[in-house]
Amino acid sequence: MRLVRVGRDLWEVLAFCDPRGRCQVLEFLTAFNSSSRAATHGMLALLTQIVPSAGPPQGEPLSKSFGGGIYELRKQPKGKKLRVLWFYGGTRLIVCTYAFEKAERTPQLLVERSRLLRRQFLAARSRGEVEVTDFEEGTWSPG
Repeated sequence: MRLVRVGRDLWEVLAFCDPRGRCQVLEFLTAFNSSSRAATHGMLALLTQIVPSAGPPQGEPLSKSFGGGIYELRKQPKGKKLRVLWFYGGTRLIVCTYAFEKAERTPQLLVERSRLLRRQFLAARSRGEVEVTDFEEGTWSPG
């Protein structure tokens, strides 16, 4: 199982990669156009700096639990409302599964897929089958 390290300090932030090495979270956040720059920079700062140094936010408005170990990071500047689904992957470790633009409701399919990824991650971690590479901000390009 492949993951990319998005940030590390007191906490570590990882994000899933597909079998081809593509990371949906980073691709989504770096694909936004210039009209969404504030939203993108805010979410990337949350993932690369704020969460690694202070841990994930507890409770609304910056975080919400969906049960089953899945949470949502929320960054709400004016304009685009970005979200990232994640779970606790161990002591001082969060693992991001999906990023998306907020619509009326969080897509339940992404929540269910995140629960499946959580189970797969925990099993792979117990078998020692987790491979982590580093993300360097400003250098990510789609696989």
